[in-house]
Amino acid sequence: MRSRGPAIAILIALAAHAGLAAHRLGFLPETARVLIAALVLLLVPGFAWMRLLGASPPGGATLASGWALGFGVAWNALLLSVTAIARVPFTSLTVATVPLNALLWVIAVRRRGAARDQTPLGGTSRVFVLLAALAGAALALRLGAAMTNLTDSPDHIGTIRRMLEHGTLFPTDAFYRDAGAAGIDPRKFLWHGDAAVITRLAAVEPWVAWRDLPILLTPLLILNVAGFGARIAGGAGAAIAAWVLFLTYGGSPAGTALRETVFAAKLADQLALAATVALLVDLAHSRASSRIAVCVLAAAAAATHVFAAFQLAVVCAALFAGLLARDRALSGVARRLVGTALAAGAAMAPFALWQVLRTPHAANPIHTEPQGLLTLWDHVRVVSPGVLWDWMGMAWLLIPLLVPRVWRVAMGGSPAAGPDPEGGDRDGGRTAALTVITTLAAVAAILFLPLVVAALEKPIGYLLMRVVWMTPLAALVACAIPRLIDDLKRPVTRLGRAGAATVLIAIAFILAPAALDAVHVALHARSIAADESRRSPLRWRADLESLDAVLPAGSVVLSDPMTSYAVPMLTREHVVTLLDQHSSPSDPDAVRRLLDARDALDPYADWRRVRDVIDHYGVDAVVLNTRFDEVPVLDYWSPRPEWFAAERARLDRAGRAFERVYDHGDFVIYRLHRDALASLDQPPPARPFVSGASIESQGIARRGAPDTPGFIALALTPRVAAPLDTVRGVIVWRAVAPMPPGSYLVAVRFDRPMPGGLTPPAWISKPVRKLVERLHRERYRFRADHLPVAGEFGVDLWRPDQSVRDSFSVAVPGDVADGYYAVRVRMIRQPHYPNFRLSDYFFDDDYYSGLPAGIFGVSRHGAPRLAPGQPPPASSAH
Repeated sequence: MRSRGPAIAILIALAAHAGLAAHRLGFLPETARVLIAALVLLLVPGFAWMRLLGASPPGGATLASGWALGFGVAWNALLLSVTAIARVPFTSLTVATVPLNALLWVIAVRRRGAARDQTPLGGTSRVFVLLAALAGAALALRLGAAMTNLTDSPDHIGTIRRMLEHGTLFPTDAFYRDAGAAGIDPRKFLWHGDAAVITRLAAVEPWVAWRDLPILLTPLLILNVAGFGARIAGGAGAAIAAWVLFLTYGGSPAGTALRETVFAAKLADQLALAATVALLVDLAHSRASSRIAVCVLAAAAAATHVFAAFQLAVVCAALFAGLLARDRALSGVARRLVGTALAAGAAMAPFALWQVLRTPHAANPIHTEPQGLLTLWDHVRVVSPGVLWDWMGMAWLLIPLLVPRVWRVAMGGSPAAGPDPEGGDRDGGRTAALTVITTLAAVAAILFLPLVVAALEKPIGYLLMRVVWMTPLAALVACAIPRLIDDLKRPVTRLGRAGAATVLIAIAFILAPAALDAVHVALHARSIAADESRRSPLRWRADLESLDAVLPAGSVVLSDPMTSYAVPMLTREHVVTLLDQHSSPSDPDAVRRLLDARDALDPYADWRRVRDVIDHYGVDAVVLNTRFDEVPVLDYWSPRPEWFAAERARLDRAGRAFERVYDHGDFVIYRLHRDALASLDQPPPARPFVSGASIESQGIARRGAPDTPGFIALALTPRVAAPLDTVRGVIVWRAVAPMPPGSYLVAVRFDRPMPGGLTPPAWISKPVRKLVERLHRERYRFRADHLPVAGEFGVDLWRPDQSVRDSFSVAVPGDVADGYYAVRVRMIRQPHYPNFRLSDYFFDDDYYSGLPAGIFGVSRHGAPRLAPGQPPPASSAH
């Protein structure tokens, strides 16, 4: 009976595949159908190919599903490529994969002499690995993929929707009707074909499939990382790597990274990791089957996202250099590495070349301008170290803590206990440990060596920040902890035992915040999900779907950037613009689209400008939306309630041109009538926040930078507030010269002296202040950022003969200290990911320092008290 179990499971899976293709399983819940569709489309053929090719991962059957995913993705990439070459709709695979996958298994079960499985995990290790995978699945099940308004999900889902409408893999009109070849987003490759087929097979909406796929993909990521741990330290390493991944991936389980495994970039990382583990298996066993496994998994990664080819090239090159340094000769392992790396490169080449050749040149300044960089001096730059905190949180501290110990293992130091009985590397994990060390070194070089950054900045742009994702943190910890425990049990010296204990305590301390986050998410998943739903485009789902009822398919909708971002996700319609960074890197008109939409929806715009935009993009309808719990801070402009009210009043007055066909109070749809629009010629109303700049105001305008407007005055109401109060502010600006289009941000910063008159040297003032704040559990600085005039009257439109009143609000944080605060104001023209200077990490006078603008008081009881040593304010006038 035991030998029949797998055969019965395969028969059930094939029958389920046929049932879905024949639309016979509609009675099942949507989530169940999505998971079944993903299993039968990805894992069922993946296991068949693994059997056919004799591939077996470290840890045996327990971890085999991770590799099966890669084999299944590679198989489907091949099938999708055939549909593209044959010019048939890729959706035909919904049915065609049923007999094809059945045939695969008929051949697979007849194959004899399959490669022997790797040593399976022991019982305890298996339990801990599976518990970590179950925790990942439960997290994804309870919260779903991250689909808030500012995530990447809406544009991926919109692309899949358009793919299904046209039956084409690379639609040019996923968002814009007029984009042409520039509408093909190079970030969306063959994985989106898989996701689309799964959507069609499960008979669900694209957003449902996108929401549910992480329930399968997240535990598979954990199993693939456990495979690295098994290779480096056997069963214990697999269990440690699985849990460290769960706790630290993207910072902690409280973030969204573990639920972004459906994104092509994250899936490609997972498959590149599986290919790396397969490479380690090949270096240890030198079989034809192990080399083929590397090639298949590498091809799957490249077919998912072309960046994976770069990642694997970096890993192989770094490991080769490490082997030469360790062995001081071109060893057999190094020669095997070269051969396997070349074979994997050949397997990836067709997909990488296809991706490169089909992609127009990057022309979108939102993507191509330098961003996320740190200037050391003059024009010498590296990637901002903030990427370490953004991706790993405190866990990045484990790298300097553990690298010395793993280095000793990698370079031939005595491993803890030799080869592990549960599948550890036959050289005691030395080559796997060396892979960890060399990959870390390569990541550090790419991020923080100025010459490397200068060489790669233009070819890969802001993707430089993504390199931090390659950090093998879980494998590093999996290598170190078993050795530390062994030192604790059998120390060479008494000092060795104390050192091991100290490092283990430090590891626990560093991982504790992530573990507490995991507990918090488990206990409060419902409230977290509710909070995300309030920031999700699904909140407008019923309203947006009404577009399909009142407009012909393929109509063009004009709306604010955030609402526009959701339209292709949930409807058949196109839009004028997308949100900030989410346009394709190939789109040369991305900034122009944002600014055109802003101008066409400007309540104070000239009707000629409105007609120009509407005619240029072929707009058919206008959507006004103010259903936001708080005004979103975007890069170019944000939909404020004041904007909504003024624009709605204007369109309602022009009712012959803008027919209101849907009205939910805070969500309104207008159908456009061009003949009536052409007759509108009333002069635009005066902007209530703009006035002529007097000679006096021209004389006092101060500029913080040559490419920003001049600052005239700031008013805050009230001038004294308690923590958690909301303060209203107005800044008066004047453009002393025409300003270029771009993303502008206003930073209003509040600073007070530290207690006791403490004044550290300027070059360490920021670290000292942060230390004092932590010790005193109160803050002496806070900042509020906003778009100037919410972007509704763009800085590029300001004239030198105007003064502009910029209204905003500041929420006073609850942990700020009482006292008088000096207020500084700065307007910054910056990319989506700001560039900083090295001095910003040490000097309090940093990137956000601005022009002095007045004094503000914070007090919990009555008038603010002066800090010890703080002089009384000269004036509280603003």
